[in-house]
Amino acid sequence: MKKPSILALAGTLFVSALAFAGDQKSAETSLQLTQCALKVSGMTCGGCAGAVQQALLKIDGVKQAEVDFKSGDVKVQFDSKKTTPEKIVAAFNENNPGFKAKLAENREKGGGSAAKPEKKGCCP
Repeated sequence: MKKPSILALAGTLFVSALAFAGDQKSAETSLQLTQCALKVSGMTCGGCAGAVQQALLKIDGVKQAEVDFKSGDVKVQFDSKKTTPEKIVAAFNENNPGFKAKLAENREKGGGSAAKPEKKGCCP
C-alpha cells in the first residue's frame, strides 16, 4: 500500500477548507439581520446585565445583545427570518423571572421620564 504524499494531503485539506468557507458564506448571506431596542427592568448590577445578555442569546434567532444595566437599555440583533421583537420579549419574559423586558418606546414620541424599575434582578 502506498502512503499518500504530503502534497496530496495538503491539496485535499485546501479544497475542503474552500468548500467549508463557501458554505459559511452562503449561510451568513441567508440571514436577515435586524435590530430592535428593548427596556429591561430588574437589573441592579453587571451580573444582572450578563444574565440578561446570556438569556437573550439563548433565544432562537438572536445573534447579539448589548445590555446597559444602569439605563435598562438593550440592543438586540436578530435574524428576522426566525423571530420578531415581540417573540423575543415573550420568550425572555417567560424564562427569566426577576427581569421584565418590553419593546423600547420611541423617545421622540412622549419623552417623559421613565419610572424607576423594581429592584429584583440577580442581587439580594
